[in-house]
Amino acid sequence: LRDLDAPPWKAPEAAKPEAAQTEAAKAEADGADADTKAETSAAGVLEQVDVVTLTPEALTRLFPTVADDGERLTREAFGRLVRQYYKVVKETALTDTLRIKGASAIRRLEPDEVVEALDNPVREETSSLLRVRVKATRDKVEGWATVIGNQGTAFLRDGGGCFKVVKETIFTASFSLAPDKEHSRKSHATRKVKEGEVLEVWEWPRREETSGLVRMLCKAKSDGATGWVTTTGNQGAVFAEPL
Repeated sequence: LRDLDAPPWKAPEAAKPEAAQTEAAKAEADGADADTKAETSAAGVLEQVDVVTLTPEALTRLFPTVADDGERLTREAFGRLVRQYYKVVKETALTDTLRIKGASAIRRLEPDEVVEALDNPVREETSSLLRVRVKATRDKVEGWATVIGNQGTAFLRDGGGCFKVVKETIFTASFSLAPDKEHSRKSHATRKVKEGEVLEVWEWPRREETSGLVRMLCKAKSDGATGWVTTTGNQGAVFAEPL
């Protein structure tokens, strides 16, 4: 009875050969070294970051400029803060691989286009080009593009997340400009957007099929007003362009 009540017997594990123990210890040591190197590397990066201390009064003024409604920092608002964009300053190719040799061109990137960085820029070893994986805001196509050529020519530069108004237009409450039965086109407008204003992009420009206008959702840097604006008219007139 004593044997039946006892926990099941388990044979002791055979002792590992000395060589196996040595290899296991070495693997653990290598793993610990890798973790230490990663922590050291991360610490080095953090040491290079400038720490800015803000007073409560400064925070009170700053927060409404980054929060969607002046009170909450939503996931979408935080995403807009950390995304990096590039503006195309010289026509270049969007390719399917980092390496230039053997790469296939997806399409051309035209001047004033805006692309979102999907990773950090890297140096392509064989050509010495500085390259980055991006997504075009115009059509969501992803690929690799050259930031700086091997002779120092710039193809992309930081920017594009904000637009500057070059011709007075209006903020509206919705994407479509077509008036409905309850609202006239005049009442649809929320305020004028004056030349020289800077607008933070919330939704990238896209064509409104009914009117043919290219429109985007944005936030005015001056007063935090939000709404839809026309960036390009149906006859090609430009109202706002990327900075």
